[in-house]
Amino acid sequence: MLIRTPSALLAVFLLASIPSSASPLPGWTRFELPETGSYVLRYLPPGLDLSKPVPAVLFLHGSGVTPDRFKPLVDDAADRAGIVVILPKSSTDLGWGIGADSRIVEESLRTVRAELPLDPRRISIGGHSAGGAQAYLLAYTTRSGYSAVFSMAARFYSVGTVADPSYKAPIRMYYGDQDPNYSFSPALKQLWNRLGVPWEEEVLPGLGHEVPEAAVERGFLFLVGKSHPIGIGGCSPDPDTLCLGGGRFRVEVAWKDFEGGEGRGSVVPGAVSNDSGLFWYFAPDNWELLVKVLDGCGVNGRRWVFAAATTTVEYTLTITDTRTGEVWTWRNPPGRSSPAVTDTSALGGCSP
Repeated sequence: MLIRTPSALLAVFLLASIPSSASPLPGWTRFELPETGSYVLRYLPPGLDLSKPVPAVLFLHGSGVTPDRFKPLVDDAADRAGIVVILPKSSTDLGWGIGADSRIVEESLRTVRAELPLDPRRISIGGHSAGGAQAYLLAYTTRSGYSAVFSMAARFYSVGTVADPSYKAPIRMYYGDQDPNYSFSPALKQLWNRLGVPWEEEVLPGLGHEVPEAAVERGFLFLVGKSHPIGIGGCSPDPDTLCLGGGRFRVEVAWKDFEGGEGRGSVVPGAVSNDSGLFWYFAPDNWELLVKVLDGCGVNGRRWVFAAATTTVEYTLTITDTRTGEVWTWRNPPGRSSPAVTDTSALGGCSP
């Protein structure tokens, strides 16, 4: 049994995590997820360079088995591909998308992101059988930020439209030609063609529903070669959220007037560039605040924030680097004519 997970339930895991000070151990580590009653297995290839962001794959097991079954099937492939493997345990043995599964996915990613410097642009998703189908459903029916998909022996489930038309994650499908689920391959290829999703397929003769290590390795190599332009945790623009720096920086404003009224600043439509944008508070034609996030990495190794407002109301400006999780805030107290903000050391995140 497999049920789709609504995008609203998945969105929480896109928030950046608090870094851990503990030295991560290579090989397999099990983390309990007490709020979900489940756990996640993490595999870190020995010798993987953690001085820079590293790729990872969230791999979903099939129904009737546990993630422990996949440990000997994926670790050598992960070593050769240089990719971190995240293996969560579903809430039931029936498949994915049931019970606390959305929270399990969220907590699994949060836990490993707190431990390791994962590259948000190269977090992919894959799985076997029911897990493989859930992988492509999560990738295409939510604005997830996954960079690529690797499905193994997956069944067919229809997808009406890709939730994020700005990026259609490429998918690699694997089947053994003796696997009953191989019959779903033609329908899936027709689906990807209709949706405009790039795809490739590997079919091995004489094999059934098993998980060949060689196919896993080729799938992992496919995943590490793909990159999302924004990635997990990237900024999704809405009427009250300004996204700058190609979607890397999320800019939000909260205001409070002298009568106790409060609200969020609204983005002025059409007044947005890659580096700057405008907000209004009380009326669309009464613009209040200009915000810029500039790349000063070549000058002083920092991201700069400039802002200018024409108001005396209280407001708090918050800018989040969705790639690193760093947050910068600035508050104008009530009754003060807001001064210009010129912070040339506001944010880091200049390393690749």
